[in-house]
Amino acid sequence: MDLRQHLIELSETPGISGYERPVREVVRAAWEGLVDEITVDGMGTLLATKFGTGEEPRRKMLVSAHMDEIGLMVSRIDGDFLRVTNVGGIDRRVLLSQPVIVHGKRPLPGLIGSRPPHVLPAAERKKVPALEDLVVDTGLREAELRELVKIGTPITFDLSPRELNGDTLTGKAMDNRASLAAVTQILHELQGRSHEWDVLAAATVQEEVTLGGGQTIAWRTQPDIAIVLDVTYAQGNGVGEDEGFKLGGGPTLIIGPNAHPRLLNLIREKAESLEIDLHPEPMPRSSGTEAWAIQISRDGVPTAIISIPIRNMHTPVEIVTLKDIRRAARLTAEFIASLDDTTLDRLSLDAE
Repeated sequence: MDLRQHLIELSETPGISGYERPVREVVRAAWEGLVDEITVDGMGTLLATKFGTGEEPRRKMLVSAHMDEIGLMVSRIDGDFLRVTNVGGIDRRVLLSQPVIVHGKRPLPGLIGSRPPHVLPAAERKKVPALEDLVVDTGLREAELRELVKIGTPITFDLSPRELNGDTLTGKAMDNRASLAAVTQILHELQGRSHEWDVLAAATVQEEVTLGGGQTIAWRTQPDIAIVLDVTYAQGNGVGEDEGFKLGGGPTLIIGPNAHPRLLNLIREKAESLEIDLHPEPMPRSSGTEAWAIQISRDGVPTAIISIPIRNMHTPVEIVTLKDIRRAARLTAEFIASLDDTTLDRLSLDAE
């Protein structure tokens, strides 16, 4: 598998929350041939099932990564310009002058603009423009714009991924396409491997806005265990060792009420046996990931969150290393292969 090219394709493909179809088709194409079944639920989540070798009824392991990205949406047409609102948490500081694609009746290239500094009051020149003060300029006149674009049309950033150094890539939507690429890598690593449990790989929708995809896929599949793959903060400018993790230094494992303590112990043991650096990430509240929705589905699902460090989160220039993706994938694949009929007993919170 060419992980680099797969991640580049995932990053380039549009798919903001609620409009994930383009990226879902890329994931479907990558996962076909690696699994036994692929379905799409009523919300748009893609579920791939790879059957285990154990006797039926087999236990089920859910591996989930959300495929939606942050972006913008047309809120109104204002003359020759588009006014916008955000879909998900966008850093307003990086929006000005960004190239975008307006996904109307045909893709329209555009730029995010604002009032020139020359005409701003002095007090406004030092402030980050409010979202309502920004416009998308496609170069089209109002009449043509109204023909091609409707209220609610999604808008994505138009920045192609770039290689920075060796295994380091930058681009939009690395949150959470890096984790999607990891799930693809997991499915490749399980080819030809014996695993007793059924593996359920989910590319979920709307994590950035509702956690809806994680909630519905957990309710639908009723997994015995779940691992959520997401991203976390990498060390960088203004993000020190107490706030982030070394880029290329390995994945993290969230510790706190959003994660099952005995499941964490099993994953730690597997990481140690593989000599994979796995860094503890304290999280005394909800992780903000779909693990929160999965964990509380039905009567509760033992859940863990493995995270891949990225820099510049929720911007169009997120940075990730392939090394961290590979390590997260290998750890998860080897953990899946180790599941047997004693695993759930070892996870019991009633056990001594």
